[in-house]
Amino acid sequence: MYFDRDADLADLAGETVAVIGYGVQGRAFAANLRDSGLRVLVGNRDDAYRDAARADGFAPLPIADAVERASAVLLLIPDEAHPEVYDAQIAPHLGDGDLFVLAHGFSVRFGRIRLPIEADAALLAPKMFGRPIRRHYLEGTGVLAFLDVLQDPTGRALRRTLAVAKATGFTRRGVMPVPHAQETELDLFQEQFLTPLLMDGFKMAFDVLVDAGYDPVPALLDMYASGEMAEMMTEAATVGLYEVIAEQGSPTCRFGVQRRLGTLLGDDVEAKARKILGEIRSGAFAAALEEEAGAGYPSLDAYDAMAGASGVTRAHERYRAALDPRPAVGPGRTASD
Repeated sequence: MYFDRDADLADLAGETVAVIGYGVQGRAFAANLRDSGLRVLVGNRDDAYRDAARADGFAPLPIADAVERASAVLLLIPDEAHPEVYDAQIAPHLGDGDLFVLAHGFSVRFGRIRLPIEADAALLAPKMFGRPIRRHYLEGTGVLAFLDVLQDPTGRALRRTLAVAKATGFTRRGVMPVPHAQETELDLFQEQFLTPLLMDGFKMAFDVLVDAGYDPVPALLDMYASGEMAEMMTEAATVGLYEVIAEQGSPTCRFGVQRRLGTLLGDDVEAKARKILGEIRSGAFAAALEEEAGAGYPSLDAYDAMAGASGVTRAHERYRAALDPRPAVGPGRTASD
């Protein structure tokens, strides 16, 4: 692991860092880099994200211009946009000895871009999404990240990437060397197996309770909306998955968990997990993603429709309404009624 003591901002002395993409992660990266004293440019197409960058005090540039003016370039746009943007607006403007950093190994792992031969290149992948990256930085802490040096013609790729990691706050928590192929496959597997499994588990628990006559909002709160489950997993990240139950659970909780542990998922679920991992590693998912992107992401509309029709969503809307902080002006009414 690399920590603050292993990194030095002086390794980027005199350099300009271009953050390409001002979306979920780009905004956090750019703000943290700037607050750490680095010279930062933002490159973004002319859209709402460029407007957000301008509102945050940056002077956003077209992507090619930002790359041309920088010596370190961080690519933080969605994976599906990498080939077109990289080939046309980034690669032609990367100079010898520049540093090119990706926040996800997808495009390199599946051969969707070709790295510039004479530039340093590295993976620096935070294991957290944008808002917590910024929040932890402002709190004086950081988030975990993975790092992999992809090529090193200058002999300084590791030191320069660690300087970026320090400026974004990652070395406060720890930066772990992980091959980019593993980072890619681990990330995709978490998204395609564990996340849907948890979401389906929450929904199934909610549906069972509501069908049995329980009020949907208290059911929602006990399943996840109170934040208790999230706090438990946050604690588990520190003490351990099994240890958090042993340390924080009451005897009733511990007995209940132990009694059901290992009984709810069968061989069929494990077989599905192995199939998902196989499709990721073979490139079948990457091909499906490319086809989906080319069609304009029709499955996203189906997801939105499913989510909108879910009883979980309706219960969450009731819960948010109950938390409305606007003062009531009469029985059951608020100031806007």
